[in-house]
Amino acid sequence: MNMTREEAITILQHLAEIIPSGDYQETFKMAVSALRPITRERVEKIRGEWIDIDGETVPVDKYGQTLGWAECSACGQYLTASDEYPCTGHFCPNCGAPMTDEAVEMVMERWKEALQNEIR
Repeated sequence: MNMTREEAITILQHLAEIIPSGDYQETFKMAVSALRPITRERVEKIRGEWIDIDGETVPVDKYGQTLGWAECSACGQYLTASDEYPCTGHFCPNCGAPMTDEAVEMVMERWKEALQNEIR
């Protein structure tokens, strides 16, 4: 039996309505959320920003390099780089959160490609 994503979502939503247990309802809602296509709003929810010691946003240049010391607002880890270990600031190397508009676009493109490959 081949089921479309939309059919699976409909079934899970129906089950969440008829099964009274709160734990099952949460599970069904989580499954529905996972089946829905990624949206820019969902990516923006996991987005972080580089902040300095005073809590101010640290700018990132066009190459993704932070202009100064930076900490990830999502996980609290420092962005560290050296001559031996170059690191750009488009994504947090610790938690993977997208940190720039370019990074959000990269995530959206990856999801779009993954969905198209899944359809094939």
